[in-house]
Amino acid sequence: MDAKTRYEILGREVKTPAGRARIASSFIQPLRERRDYLGVARKAFYVHTLVDGALSIYDKDADVTAYVVGEEGSNILSVVKPKRVHFPLFEIVANPEIPITQIRERQFDVIERSVDKGRAEIMAAEDTKVFAVMDAVQDDVAAPNTQIAVTGALTSNALADAFGLVQRHDIRVANIFMNARDYTDLLKWDRDTLDPITQQELLKSGLMARVWGANIITSRIVPAGTVYVCGEPEFFGRIPVRTELTVVSADRPWDRVVGFSMFENLGVGMIGGSGLSTLRITR
Repeated sequence: MDAKTRYEILGREVKTPAGRARIASSFIQPLRERRDYLGVARKAFYVHTLVDGALSIYDKDADVTAYVVGEEGSNILSVVKPKRVHFPLFEIVANPEIPITQIRERQFDVIERSVDKGRAEIMAAEDTKVFAVMDAVQDDVAAPNTQIAVTGALTSNALADAFGLVQRHDIRVANIFMNARDYTDLLKWDRDTLDPITQQELLKSGLMARVWGANIITSRIVPAGTVYVCGEPEFFGRIPVRTELTVVSADRPWDRVVGFSMFENLGVGMIGGSGLSTLRITR
């Protein structure tokens, strides 16, 4: 089949839903090293979507320190005295570009794949900033909860101590963030540690997603050897969002390049620090 006939068939097929489905089924997925990154850090925060013209200003309880990401998204600021605190907004961007010649050479939808990778990069950058705020809270000498040092494997006793530091402030632990390397320690807990329901779930699915009522969330952005134990979002922090992840066309036809401008505009701030406890593991 020559190129002209092939393009005529593609042009005819792309006009109908059934034809587009047949084209999609013919694509061969590329060889991939690992799954695309999915953002997880927002689960710990109360996400506030800002209406047009609204400011990201929040009242805070007396004597509560607020920790926010600076306007350029590069530094962490602490605010103590004011009764109201402003969470500066910053942008996270990605600009994938694909030469038009590559679109026809690839055996998969390179345009869609580039957009997916751009989304993953933005979510990874967002989580990096969120976990940086958590680190800043714990590194503060005035932090209400001290870090727990663990030597060797993560034990149930150490994790229970971290739960206790949060719950003594009348805050329920809702989420636990850790690296997959440290998550393996939980899988090695024996039946004397796990309750019967968790044992049954682990045997059936091979995955322990909850412990003592809290969600266990793994992320490669969390450094190995660090575990964040987080309270309920309402008492943990705010993520004001002006613009959710948006994709706009940014082609450069004079360079024969198909491109996209991908961005989001948001802020990150934590309240106090009572809802956070951190374990540092040394192996």
